[in-house]
Amino acid sequence: MNFLPSDMERGASLLEHCKFYVSRAYLELEHGDLQAADRWIEEYRRCRRELNELIKRKEEHDKLLQVVELMKERGIDIAIVMGKGNEG
Repeated sequence: MNFLPSDMERGASLLEHCKFYVSRAYLELEHGDLQAADRWIEEYRRCRRELNELIKRKEEHDKLLQVVELMKERGIDIAIVMGKGNEG
């Protein structure tokens, strides 16, 4: 998966949890316990939402980097633009 460096450890952990929750849901289904399987699926969904947030953060970061690179290519000094944006 593609995460920000600061999110790598959390992302890897979430991936492992997602795998575990799906496997537990499968086992519960094999044993005929639909309610227990549903609980594991809910845990998977909760975990997946967190994982989606980390993925979204990386995508937004990458888009910002593209904008900065485009501005550099066009000769725009991002430091000046940022300074102008902070003026009151």
